[in-house]
Amino acid sequence: MHGGNFHNHPDAEVVAVCDMDPELLAKAGEQFRVPGYPTIEELLANCDVDLVLLIVNETRRIPPLHQLLKAGQNVFTEKPLCGLEGQDRLREEDLQIAAPAIATWRDSHLKFGIDFNYRFMHHFRKLHDDVAENRLGEIKMVHARAHFNCWSHVIDQILWTVGRPEWVSVVGDPNEAGGWGRLIHIGWENGIIGSLSGTNLWGYDDHPLRVKVLGDEFYAEAKGLEGSYCRRKVNNSEIEEVWEAEADSPEMPESFKRMADGVVKAMHADTPFPADGEAAWNELLFEAAVHRSALQNNARVFLKDVEEEASA
Repeated sequence: MHGGNFHNHPDAEVVAVCDMDPELLAKAGEQFRVPGYPTIEELLANCDVDLVLLIVNETRRIPPLHQLLKAGQNVFTEKPLCGLEGQDRLREEDLQIAAPAIATWRDSHLKFGIDFNYRFMHHFRKLHDDVAENRLGEIKMVHARAHFNCWSHVIDQILWTVGRPEWVSVVGDPNEAGGWGRLIHIGWENGIIGSLSGTNLWGYDDHPLRVKVLGDEFYAEAKGLEGSYCRRKVNNSEIEEVWEAEADSPEMPESFKRMADGVVKAMHADTPFPADGEAAWNELLFEAAVHRSALQNNARVFLKDVEEEASA
């Protein structure tokens, strides 16, 4: 899918594929009608490329990412950036594993991006722009919830829209079987407070994720994968704006194409990717702080402290 989105773009093309699995390698080579290589070393030795799409499972993502960055390659990859085998959510170990690759990227002039494609869904972008352009007034509160299938994205939406928080405080048991439900209290340095709840128990009938931001003049909510947005005046139900995606034009499939377009345009303009390495890092950092807080019985954990320890 990712390869096709870039290959079908008028200003980009796939020129080679790489896969350790011979059958997958042959299939990809046939699909794009390009040379195929079984290792990254052979790929780089035979191809002069502008960008590498690294599409592998999160349990295997960091070693090839770090290898490509050290080789001077621009990289676009999936999310989350890292996840250890056998765990349902990210932990501090993931942060420590990812830290060297992030440090290599920060010390370079390379482009590194992550596929937070929900940023290109119209309803979530409208919510982000409401906050960025002060249409809600002074932001006071954030409330969000998500099924774990959308978990990385809901974290990114909060951080992208409101900024990286100062601390988290979490109710939940990380040792709970089957994916631990959690209620996360969040605080920002500027006084904004918020909450995020997550579980595998929600169905998709009432939207797998919702993000609501409350200002002192208006509040707005973006929800679902199809596309739904509403802005209202505070303290009453008067609607200021409503947007719903057309039934035959859901936002999810188009968001991947829009992200590919954003990455290609950033390459040509020599600007940062729509969601770069800082976005990838901050999601891991948030999750590591969440895990630490839950292990410490709802302690208030400051993200800065977790980051300093992981980077030491």
